[in-house]
Amino acid sequence: MQLFSTSALVTRTEQTTRLTAHAKGNMGDIPARKPGSGHRGKLLAAAIATAILCACTQQPHQAADPAHQPTTIGAASSEAPGDATDNQAIVSAPPADTVAGDPDRESATASKTKAFPIETFYTLLVAEVAGNREQYDLALAHYYFQAERTKDAGVAARATRIARFLNARRAALRSALLWVELEPENASAQLAATAELTLAGELDDALRHAELALDLGGDAPLQSVAATAVDNDELAAKVLPEFQRLSQKHPDNNEVSLALAMMLRANKRAQEALNLTRQVQERDPTLLDAPLLESHILIDMGRNKEARRLLENLVALYPRESRLRLQYARLLIQEDLELAQQQFVELVKQRPNDANLILSLALIQYETNQFDNAKPLLEKLLALEEHESAAHFYLAGIAEQTNDEVSAVTHYRMVRPGGDYVQAITRGTNLLAASGNTDEAQEWFNELRQRHPGQQEQFYLLQTELLTKYGHLEEAHALLTEALKTNDDSNRLIYAHAMTSEQLGDVENFELGLRKLLSRDPDNANLLNTLGYKLLSYDDRLEEAMVLITKALALSPDDPAIIDSMGWAHHRLGNHTEAIKHLQRAYELLQDHEIAAHLGEALWAAGERQQAMQVWEQGLQANPESKLIPEAMQRLQDQQRLEQHVTES
Repeated sequence: MQLFSTSALVTRTEQTTRLTAHAKGNMGDIPARKPGSGHRGKLLAAAIATAILCACTQQPHQAADPAHQPTTIGAASSEAPGDATDNQAIVSAPPADTVAGDPDRESATASKTKAFPIETFYTLLVAEVAGNREQYDLALAHYYFQAERTKDAGVAARATRIARFLNARRAALRSALLWVELEPENASAQLAATAELTLAGELDDALRHAELALDLGGDAPLQSVAATAVDNDELAAKVLPEFQRLSQKHPDNNEVSLALAMMLRANKRAQEALNLTRQVQERDPTLLDAPLLESHILIDMGRNKEARRLLENLVALYPRESRLRLQYARLLIQEDLELAQQQFVELVKQRPNDANLILSLALIQYETNQFDNAKPLLEKLLALEEHESAAHFYLAGIAEQTNDEVSAVTHYRMVRPGGDYVQAITRGTNLLAASGNTDEAQEWFNELRQRHPGQQEQFYLLQTELLTKYGHLEEAHALLTEALKTNDDSNRLIYAHAMTSEQLGDVENFELGLRKLLSRDPDNANLLNTLGYKLLSYDDRLEEAMVLITKALALSPDDPAIIDSMGWAHHRLGNHTEAIKHLQRAYELLQDHEIAAHLGEALWAAGERQQAMQVWEQGLQANPESKLIPEAMQRLQDQQRLEQHVTES
């Protein structure tokens, strides 16, 4: 698609020779042309230079559509104004709203033209040639610079449109504001300013320019402005009065009414929004934005059946309207996945290269285990170079489901940072570790740490978790020891190292790690509780443990884990009544098997053995895989048998 047209060289026929650059504003209506090369290119360059030197008349600008008309580089005039020097060519950029065929307007245009220095004319010509060669950044740079320099509305308009085409948001905003400053009565300028201010999040100014555009008889993208505000409750409440004022000023403008309905919906005033959308439908039954918004409002109100009937009818009436069918399909995902899939199949038929639709259909088929259908769709996304990470992630999932571990790991490794990144790493490295290929997993983590040096901590922790899961505790401990050499300020790595030390029976390093963390955060209830609970294992450190747990409980009095530790501390000190009180409260707050084991043991020690058995049975019902409860039961029953044997002896 070509953005620019070359300057037209028109030979002198009768009395004039002129050079005019006619530039189309509609970016889709200019045929692509490659720059000249060789002898032809030299001739073209020579012709342009000759035309610049010989240009002698003014050619009025002919504009078809003021909303899309770019600047014209006019021809030099043989009658230079008094202030022109010998080294200047007189070039004009008439206003962007000149209308062809209107003698009065053309006369006015001629009277408003102003002289451009030859340097300006040459720069704009270079910009047009650059655009013709698809060097759009260079073209924008020249137009943007000249817009600021010349303060010419036509040049500013051209710079704005090029910047918007390139999504150069900062340049587009500044150019649009300059354009609207130079031509405040131009509805197209006001419209461009509204759009760019909306994208910049400056909604107050956007609304001001939107109102000016409406007052000038133009359009204003108020639904886009509203869409920017609806996700922020505070902002939506702030700008609602402004939309209401505009609606009162333009009560029959459908764009204004629908934008207000969007803001009412965002402010939880659904019924008012619904009434307004239905008023718009009465004024213009063919405007599909209104019933589409109505379906959203009905869903917000929990009236899904009405929304579904509305969308069914709309899809039947307008089967080629993709946005209606898409809304219908999204609603069906919650209610009828099979029918939703049918709608997405139809959408993909209508728009076969729409990557978003392809991905949606593929995900439905993936979630319903239709892997043979989902796979070619995901592979098509790779061919289109769209949603590649998502495609690799779900292709990996399909390979994993079909026991093709090699392909699964290959695809997981192709996933790039995003929503699926960590999960892809976790699942891929788990596959490698489960198959005994820890070396490749180690290599993968090394690559990740090199690729993302700012996230080394996270990858060390993921690798530690993996090694621990598969019983490689010593390797995990060694990895964390190595990691702390270059990341000794990481609290998470220190904590992981301490806990791994504890699992290996290295109590000294466990305590050193927790003491170091507590020196940095002395009021951390979790750390206090963790260290205190561990010290309860040693008869000579029970009082020290009680101090730590008491402080933790004061900081977090409703934490069931800390309450459990306090109960267990009293049990270890022989205060069984206090122990039972705390442990029963902890068990009420959290039906955890470890708390059940402790409570049962405290009840047993207090002579409430039948009640202890009931607590253990409840704990096992809730967690049949528990090892703590059977161990406690076995230990105490063995102790009971031993006591009976000693008594009998």
